[in-house]
Amino acid sequence: MDYVLEEAYAHAYMPFFHILKAFPDVKINIHFSGYLFSWLCEHKPEYVELLKKLKKRGQLEIVSGGMYEPVLTLLSEEDGISQIKTHQDLMENVFHERPKGMWLAERVYEPQIPKILHKAGIAYTLVDNNHFKSIGLENKELYGYFVTEFEGHPLFVFPGLEFLRYSIPFKPLSVIDEYFKTIEKEDGKLVVFGDDGEKFGLWPGTFDSVYTENWLQSFFQYLTENKSWLKTCTFSEYIAKNRPKGGIYLDCASYKEMGEWSLPPKLAKKYGELLHEIDVPYEEFLNGGYYKNFLIKYCESNDMHKKMFRLSKKASKNEEAKKYILMAQANDSYWHGVFGGLYLPHLRASVYTHLIEAGKLLDPKKLFTDGYIEDINIDGYDEAVISNNSLEAAFFLKEGGILYGLDYKPSSINIMATLQRRYEGYHEKIKDALSPNVADGTKTIHDMVLAKEEGLDKYLHYDWHRRGSFIDHVMADDVTLETFYWSAYREPGDFVKEPYEAMIKKTKKSVEVNLERKGHFRKDGAVRQLAIKKDILLNEGAEELAVTYLIEGDVPELFLIGIECNFAFLGSGGKRYMETDTGRYLLTINKALPASKSVVCYDPYQNIVVFLEWDTPREIWTFPVEVVSLSEQGFERNYQSTMIMPIWPVDLTQGPKEIHIKLSLKQTREV
Repeated sequence: MDYVLEEAYAHAYMPFFHILKAFPDVKINIHFSGYLFSWLCEHKPEYVELLKKLKKRGQLEIVSGGMYEPVLTLLSEEDGISQIKTHQDLMENVFHERPKGMWLAERVYEPQIPKILHKAGIAYTLVDNNHFKSIGLENKELYGYFVTEFEGHPLFVFPGLEFLRYSIPFKPLSVIDEYFKTIEKEDGKLVVFGDDGEKFGLWPGTFDSVYTENWLQSFFQYLTENKSWLKTCTFSEYIAKNRPKGGIYLDCASYKEMGEWSLPPKLAKKYGELLHEIDVPYEEFLNGGYYKNFLIKYCESNDMHKKMFRLSKKASKNEEAKKYILMAQANDSYWHGVFGGLYLPHLRASVYTHLIEAGKLLDPKKLFTDGYIEDINIDGYDEAVISNNSLEAAFFLKEGGILYGLDYKPSSINIMATLQRRYEGYHEKIKDALSPNVADGTKTIHDMVLAKEEGLDKYLHYDWHRRGSFIDHVMADDVTLETFYWSAYREPGDFVKEPYEAMIKKTKKSVEVNLERKGHFRKDGAVRQLAIKKDILLNEGAEELAVTYLIEGDVPELFLIGIECNFAFLGSGGKRYMETDTGRYLLTINKALPASKSVVCYDPYQNIVVFLEWDTPREIWTFPVEVVSLSEQGFERNYQSTMIMPIWPVDLTQGPKEIHIKLSLKQTREV
């Protein structure tokens, strides 16, 4: 992570303030996430001293936020207040003044926000003009600030103007000057610009345009030369001298692009096209989607969110565990748009690491096993969970009874933190994408179509089911690895997407979950009865799951059973590898491997070794699960997991088929 912050510091954070210090008449409001500012305090003390000097001479107002930059609407009120107060404490400790303003992460607003902010000691916040226009205000009414409330808790709200967000630092100063003068003629009192600091040097092409070509210095010079009619000020200064324009009640909203990304993919594509059209009639009514829909759009996001909520409630009286939970609430991991977000494996892994650390603090100190069946994902269907001091395994009963979460507590990782390959609306643009080297800093990342490598379209494969382990594929004998990889085949069995029944059995030193589906085998119009039972045993003190399959039915022909497993190793290179009885392989291999009684996957970076042992299969299919997604640098290919699937032929005319599998986890130092 340090190298990412070092790059951002060198290309955006430091050069911005190095230029600002030469223009004492220019005032700004600044917000740092708690994680970033803590890093700056530790690694760049000279930078923090510069900020303190600028604040002392009146150029800066420090704006607070959630300590770990959460979207507050995803949190409980208690956690939201804790996030804000923790950030305020950090800022007050360094700058000797408690911030009164709040930067809302991703400007995600809901009507209850004023209560949370007010109870945390926050007086004002900033959202986009989109929030205001969607409830009927016109541009000319946005040159000031407003007051709102929730249950009697007041909050001042400033509208950040979209024109400035798209113009700074991308358009010529003459365009911005014309905009300011037009508003001044309309007797506008205030215009507000608020956006990411990374656009000043870190976004593609902006370092050259902002610093090498002196855009920022020219802009500050322009503001200084025009200070007789165009004064910069802090939020608190303006509030002290000017009353709000009136009361207002805002709806659930964020910026327009977030409204695009949170929609289902086909609608997101249509909405994005509308946003780029000129003179769209009634554009102010195009609100797009709702932020929390990311929890529906991506089941992997919902998994993290509901686990976080469960642990947060459990940790209400455990401060140490609660700190880890707050760290797991960083917003980037829970959504996806032009920034990588949820699609970046290390972000999901970070959430799970912090949640597992919290969970370990809440676990019994003595040896234990436990199991329960409950709707933990709040999707209307129960899940089954078994656990001990080393493992927690969660099974998705709604679809396939699959293992979708496997926390290995000694290394604090969820080795099942995988991601399904999905269609995204922006995939249609891939063939038009250009190299990032052509970015010249004159367009925002919302307007550019870039690609980090050629030929990405050949990786656009979409899964018809979620990724996990112990996924039961009943296939015809002619299915190949290639057709499986492409999802270009049909299964005669109905076990992958259909529900399984579950029962938990407990003894003094073990817990077992029994999963069963009485399904069907369909071929040539005939429907045959087929049942799959899988019993997963977890013993006290064990670091392994012992799985027994029983397949029975009246299917008269030979078919294949493939038991798919996916493991999230964060990457496929370096010292990672896969090993079978026949050799050692890279995790990038896409191949049908010869029969082997075992597979070992080694990942020293997560301090984990995965051991798979089973009855000897016919062969083992494996490939890397890779997605094509968007980031600030353009389209990119991201490794998500390694798929490993042993294949057995099944002939039920000879009687039921039994298969035994053992999944063991160890730390690398134990191997």
